[in-house]
Amino acid sequence: MMKSRYRKIESLKVMGSASKAVMGPNIDVLLWNVFKCRREGWQEDFQTLIHDKDLVLLQEAVFNSPFDVIFSQSTQHQWIMARSFKNLQTSIETGIKTGSSVTANKHFCSASPYSEPITKTKKMLLATEYPITSAESSFLESSLLVVNTHIINFVSLRKFKTHLDQVFQVLKHHNGPIILAGDFNTWNGKRLAYFNSLATSLFLEEVKLIRQPRLSHFFKHLDHVYCRGLDVVDVHVHTDIHSSDHFPISLSLKIVASR
Repeated sequence: MMKSRYRKIESLKVMGSASKAVMGPNIDVLLWNVFKCRREGWQEDFQTLIHDKDLVLLQEAVFNSPFDVIFSQSTQHQWIMARSFKNLQTSIETGIKTGSSVTANKHFCSASPYSEPITKTKKMLLATEYPITSAESSFLESSLLVVNTHIINFVSLRKFKTHLDQVFQVLKHHNGPIILAGDFNTWNGKRLAYFNSLATSLFLEEVKLIRQPRLSHFFKHLDHVYCRGLDVVDVHVHTDIHSSDHFPISLSLKIVASR
């Protein structure tokens, strides 16, 4: 029997400190699968992209790497990482990471019910909540729920649906604004159709993105953003940045007090 190269961790790590007391009414967001920070130029691109962001949602993020100082010494963002597994050869840990200019009121993570084949590793969900304000009110009673996730891949449609169901269980009891974003591995029609059916059931609206499909992604778009209780002011896909196998996505959103 082949010995695994990975050891599961499935826990949270909190780093850095936030610079603001409340989120909104305008929220600038960066979404990016950073490909485990493997490509040259990643650090320079990243530090430029996050400069004015209120939320930074990363997939395939790493910990216990040479880049740790960016997060541990940050005075602009609080960073929360949901670690999935450790590479036993390098000791580098991999998972998803959310950075925020406001300290999270609550945070929660969970691993996918099933593992991916060969590596036997799981994908993670990270939910964070933040106090918010809008243009109409100085402080809102509801909070912003942000769910950053990387959905399981290389498994049957049934297992894919089970992981998605887990994600949407986190969303269904929240009454305030929601941002759901990440790498959803929606590389075939059945996966995407099931995802959209769940989003519609919770009145989540997909942010329309203009981007270039990649051969390595089966010419499908894997990264998505869905919102509720927010207006989309601007969206930009950074197709000029190649320090990952995914393009970074910048969004400007605005909280609305009521619909």
